[in-house]
Amino acid sequence: MDQQFLSQLEQTLHAITSGVGLKEATKTLQTQFYTQPTTLPALIHILQNGSDDSLKQLAGVEARKLVSKHWNAIDESTRASIKTSLLQTAFSEPKENVRHSNARVIASIGTEELDGNKWPDLVPNLIQAASGEDVQTRQTAIFILFSLLEDFTSSLSGHIDDFLALFSQTINDPSSLEIRSLSAQALNHVSALIEEQETINPVQAQKFAASIPSVVNVLDAVIKADDTMNAKLIFNCLNDFLLLDSQLTGNFIVDLIKLSLQIAVNSEIDEDVRVFALQFIISSLSYRKSKVSQSKLGPEITVAALKVACEEIDVDDELNNEDETGENEENTPSSSAIRLLAFASSELPPSQVASVIVEHIPAMLQSANVFERRAILLAISVAVTGSPDYILSQFDKIIPATINGLKDTEPIVKLAALKCIHQLTTDLQDEVAKFHEEYLPLIIDIIDSAKNIVIYNYATVALDGLLEFIAYDAIAKYLDPLMNKLFYMLESNESSKLRCAVVSAIGSAAFAAGSAFIPYFKTSVHYLEKFIQNCSQIEGMSEDDIELRANTFENISTMARAVRSDAFAEFAEPLVNSAYEAIKTDSARLRESGYAFIANLAKVYGENFAPFLKTILPEIFKTLELDEYQFNFDGDAEDLAAFADSANEEELQNKFTVNTGISYEKEVASAALSELALGTKEHFLPYVEQSLKVLNEQVDESYGLRETALNTIWNVVKSVLLASKVEPESYPKGIPASSYVSADVLAVIQAARETSMGNLSDEFETSMVITVMEDFANMIKQFGAIIIMDNGDSSMLEALCMQVLSVLKGTHTCQTIDIEEDVPRDEELDASETEATLQDVALEVLVSLSQALAGDFAKVFDNFRPVVFGLFQSKSKNKRSSAVGAASELALGMKEQNPFVHEMLEALVIRLTSDKSLEVRGNAAYGVGLLCEYASMDISAVYEPVLKALYELLSAADQKALAAEDDEATREIIDRAYANASGCVARMALKNSALVPLEQTVPALLAHLPLNTGFEEYNPIFELIMKLYQENSPVITNETPRIIEIFSAVFTKENDRIKLEKESTLGREENMERLKQFQTEEMKHKVIELLKYLNTTYNGIVAQNPVLAAVIA
Repeated sequence: MDQQFLSQLEQTLHAITSGVGLKEATKTLQTQFYTQPTTLPALIHILQNGSDDSLKQLAGVEARKLVSKHWNAIDESTRASIKTSLLQTAFSEPKENVRHSNARVIASIGTEELDGNKWPDLVPNLIQAASGEDVQTRQTAIFILFSLLEDFTSSLSGHIDDFLALFSQTINDPSSLEIRSLSAQALNHVSALIEEQETINPVQAQKFAASIPSVVNVLDAVIKADDTMNAKLIFNCLNDFLLLDSQLTGNFIVDLIKLSLQIAVNSEIDEDVRVFALQFIISSLSYRKSKVSQSKLGPEITVAALKVACEEIDVDDELNNEDETGENEENTPSSSAIRLLAFASSELPPSQVASVIVEHIPAMLQSANVFERRAILLAISVAVTGSPDYILSQFDKIIPATINGLKDTEPIVKLAALKCIHQLTTDLQDEVAKFHEEYLPLIIDIIDSAKNIVIYNYATVALDGLLEFIAYDAIAKYLDPLMNKLFYMLESNESSKLRCAVVSAIGSAAFAAGSAFIPYFKTSVHYLEKFIQNCSQIEGMSEDDIELRANTFENISTMARAVRSDAFAEFAEPLVNSAYEAIKTDSARLRESGYAFIANLAKVYGENFAPFLKTILPEIFKTLELDEYQFNFDGDAEDLAAFADSANEEELQNKFTVNTGISYEKEVASAALSELALGTKEHFLPYVEQSLKVLNEQVDESYGLRETALNTIWNVVKSVLLASKVEPESYPKGIPASSYVSADVLAVIQAARETSMGNLSDEFETSMVITVMEDFANMIKQFGAIIIMDNGDSSMLEALCMQVLSVLKGTHTCQTIDIEEDVPRDEELDASETEATLQDVALEVLVSLSQALAGDFAKVFDNFRPVVFGLFQSKSKNKRSSAVGAASELALGMKEQNPFVHEMLEALVIRLTSDKSLEVRGNAAYGVGLLCEYASMDISAVYEPVLKALYELLSAADQKALAAEDDEATREIIDRAYANASGCVARMALKNSALVPLEQTVPALLAHLPLNTGFEEYNPIFELIMKLYQENSPVITNETPRIIEIFSAVFTKENDRIKLEKESTLGREENMERLKQFQTEEMKHKVIELLKYLNTTYNGIVAQNPVLAAVIA
């Protein structure tokens, strides 16, 4: 060996270990030494004979990297002597870390040599050494075997039986805990070899499964020895076991979860180890959800997590930690337990997690232990995101709990309550804001008396959330004192972070108030404009300063939507120019806020915003083309080339990260593109091609934008359709033989269709499948069958139906990706709310198709009947409810052209008369009513049982009587059930009044009017009332004063809706259509004629009502 070469190499390595001239030394190694094969034997020589241990260790690390590159270029005799000498020094070296470096180099060489069977005695010799008398020899041999297995080469497969036999012995080594831990880790790698084979050998799988209890014993031993490092390594093995084929894990997964729960709740154990245990449970929910769910482990997990969440925390840290996102939060058992509750509530059905949390509210909230009171409020706040519908159904317990929390004398409980309210308003919005009278005084009081910035900030954030969703008619009485309060808060705070929360609250007040905000608008802009001056200058600004500027942009644009175009006009152009400056800065957050501003202004100004397209769209395209993936490498091109040459796949992967800030900015830019397309219509046409090109790339390649990009593609399609004067919901029904749109428009639809269907069958992200189906359902409903087929070609329609069918059967890729082979599908389990949403959107596609295809839908539905009717019997209430609701909508789609009336009626009547869920019964009533209305056959046989069921439903005395029967019945569900039952009765009476005992039915029906929701049911109800008046039936004429009361309430609501449409914030009241009291102008006209008739017939009785007097005037 060239001594000078060796000496230079040693000096260069020494420069690295001493830290002197580190960068130059690293560059020399990469460019001068590592390109030469002779460096490898030289490094191994230094590993064996170096002057100090750190030098030996570094030589070993570097040698290992070069083996795959240079080993085969070294001559045979040198290779042979290296192998012999390495094995000798590995066992004789006194220092453990150097022995380990030796072992890893042996493993790397072994990986190269074993593939060609060039070192046949390596594994047998190591197995023999690992079975010897000397502890150090055993440990070293096992470490080498572990390193070999870790490097993974399939040529080791021939030794699986030997490995299983060896490690099942050494894992119980009485003299060395390190040997036991290494054996457990080695066994973990043996499992990968067993799985790698074409078919899993059942005997080997069984032997591996039999060793899992020994791995658990090792975990127990390292925990007792307070060996946190080894505990983490064993938990890593357990995490890997979750991914194994069930043949290898037997029934041990449930035992491992139960063991982890015991560790998690044991406060005597090291905190880090308890955190590993909680993280293992989170992983088990991620990879073995079905197993956890079917073993009914949810309640046990929830109770354990609640117990850990109640542990004492550092109160000062909690009250002074301004990091809202929790990014810098320590991984304590308590914080990990809250994360586990969050994950469990989104992965498991409410009956296993959210309901257990709710059961614990009374005891924990009344506890003398402040940490218990804090924990239950935080538990509610994370449960709402995973199970919003269930939490809403429990508001009678949840809302008082949060109010008690706000009144608590302990600041950390107040803080938890504020966090809880913030999360509740995020997920349940206006449902929470209904309690403004209880919440607002308490929150304002907390703001006034707060002694901690964190509490002041969270109170402002909670105020912001409530204001955003408070009803339009409720905000007026608060507006004056509230705005004065908020202006004062802005003036009295210097902190950008606190000002930011106040600015959001002002924006939310505007959002709620609509045109009522006009008197406060100019003053607000006066207060806020100073935060957005010199927009392009960001040098020296802190993160909080930038956030304040961004937030101000977003909230001023919200005000624009509230006060509308005329009031905003004088500020529009200068502010759009400032937003454009923001978009051109280097700050991703400012660019994002600029796009949010543009999106809102496009809503306000529509086609008048067209002049700004040519400057803004190029910036949007530039942002959408930004790379979300970053390669983190310090050094020049030469360094990079050398690194790329020597790095393995894992080292390269570690250099890649995702910039989530860029992902979010792209998402907001994409939303702005949607608004610009929909707002500017034909002015957008020149940009359609480029928009679709850029968006298609994002659907294929983006990390965080795929769903939004796809949504935006369909919004661009919608804008093209609207620009070509295609009116929503006015298309020809049925299968289109040709195209009812122009060739240009069709080409855009076809491109979007291709993108959406492209990877749908293999898509494993549930959220993406939901997006695709939601987009198809919405677009088909609005624009008809042309969205999915044209010119007689139904191939795409068939492909979409196949995917919908697979979702309804539970066999779609996104539903089976984490299903364990050994877990049979258990219908007894309620669906998680994400699964329920997936089924809902799949059914929604069918509903939209039925509306678009009308009678032609019968051919499509024929394949779906068994699955949809099968869902009627599901043990999951969510699944039954959405299937019954969808079937009812299908009846509405097919109307008189429905060949399945008899079959549908039979199935729905069973649900109406026997289901325990009020929601299901209400949905069934809707369908039965429609089927009766459109049936061409004799259906008189169903009248008696249906009317009996409807009468029971309508005469249920009050909410309490219903709640006793179905504790998940929210006010909305009860009101909807009443509406559907009322509509059903009316439809049946219109169809065949002889079979309906009107004397009993009409009073029961009128008792539930006016409706609070489901106003489409007014159609048959009004028809029935008019028919009975035409017949001069005493059952209605005797009720005339009541009828006038009802119509007064109906017209009051209709007037409120019209006022809301004119005065509320643009885009705030998304469901304005649902508030319509009259489905058509024709029906409204008929009702007015009836009122005029009643006024004449009953001596001016109608004119005495001030609301109706104006209607008939």
